[in-house]
Amino acid sequence: MKLVLLVSVVGLAACQFQQFGFPPRRQFFSGPPQTFGVQADDVRGGSAYYFSWRHDGGRKYTGNAAFSLCTSLGGGWQPVGISSPDELRYVNSIVGRERLEYIWTGGVKSGNGFRWLNGEPFSVADWSHTGGLRRPQPDNREGGQENCLAVLNNFYNDGIKWHDVACHHVKPVICERRA
Repeated sequence: MKLVLLVSVVGLAACQFQQFGFPPRRQFFSGPPQTFGVQADDVRGGSAYYFSWRHDGGRKYTGNAAFSLCTSLGGGWQPVGISSPDELRYVNSIVGRERLEYIWTGGVKSGNGFRWLNGEPFSVADWSHTGGLRRPQPDNREGGQENCLAVLNNFYNDGIKWHDVACHHVKPVICERRA
């Protein structure tokens, strides 16, 4: 009897939520799930790294959605900031080894330069010597809207290099947090 009563109460509550226009639970979350205590894909040099493509079936994100994905993981995750020659080699090796076309980083335009969203110093640069207009990067070629920093894998026959890219393009992302 108690079970029948419990099921009835739950059913009535569900009907009330539908009556007031509340969608089913699965529709509340259109972005990445809120996952706390995320298992890192790799840890090195004082940072933990999370590779989006290993967890979401190869989904690609706009620059803003990549930021949202990383921060939604909780625990201080941000899109990767590349602040040392060792970390540059590491990220490039991941892009090459995983045969990725490109990834988002946490680099964003700031004034006439770029900065890392996670606050790390922007002291290393690996800009390409070419791009869509065959000019050195950053070239801001898409109508002055190339405000995000991506790592492209030989996209312009230039090796694994940095490019400024309009944030509406879609790419996987490496997320980083202090280990």
